[in-house]
Amino acid sequence: MSGANFGVLDTFDHNVQSWNSYKGRLQQYFIANDIDNAKDATGIKRRAILLTALKEETYKLTADLVLPKQLDSVPYEDIIKLLDNHFTPKRVGFGERHKFYAAVQQAGETHTQWAARLRGLTAYCSFSNVEEALRDRFIMGLLPGLEKEKLYAQNISELTLAKAVEFAENIRCARAGATAAGITPSSGDVYKIASNKQQNKSDGKVKCSTCGYTNHKVSECRFTNYVCKKCKVKGHLGRMCPSVKYLDMNYDGEDDDVLAE
Repeated sequence: MSGANFGVLDTFDHNVQSWNSYKGRLQQYFIANDIDNAKDATGIKRRAILLTALKEETYKLTADLVLPKQLDSVPYEDIIKLLDNHFTPKRVGFGERHKFYAAVQQAGETHTQWAARLRGLTAYCSFSNVEEALRDRFIMGLLPGLEKEKLYAQNISELTLAKAVEFAENIRCARAGATAAGITPSSGDVYKIASNKQQNKSDGKVKCSTCGYTNHKVSECRFTNYVCKKCKVKGHLGRMCPSVKYLDMNYDGEDDDVLAE
């Protein structure tokens, strides 16, 4: 190979860097510069590149690992195996499962980030059904709140991890939307908002903000001039009164008389 090398290969210090990550970068460096078994059959060049990239303390550690041999007499692949065995901890199945089952969602961690972190923890767990284990731990490890409460009430036979994440996100978005609108609904109302959002998305209907029905536009509502019995303000029925944050079609019946007209 002639000319400048491609890529930058930093030195490796085992005290502050991950061996597995560095080994991956080393392999990419070899690929970029056409250094392979065909062009470096003996591995001498790859060994030289690796050893010159080691920090002094890491070089000494590597030399100790190959004793009583000398580094320049040990094949490249053997040095890699020695470093793999030294720097890569042995994975014990139950130990890894303990980490998985002990994991919980952290404050500030989104639902998608929590699900992704969990998936990474399953790498050495050897689950027979990874998706089921992920779904269960995702829900059980959620921070206390409405999302967790509502997911516990779902049909377990129909719930997948993807659906659980989407469901939790729908409720979170509903709460954020209500807060942005200056609304502070109860937990039950937030769930109704999330459910109504999904329903309205599927049927394409928009609820009238004056009376709550979906068979007409707000401009066509016959209750536009009606005075609300809850806040005494004209323009909506009590069931849609914003002053009491009443966000669903359930109401105490005080509008029955006008609706019957």
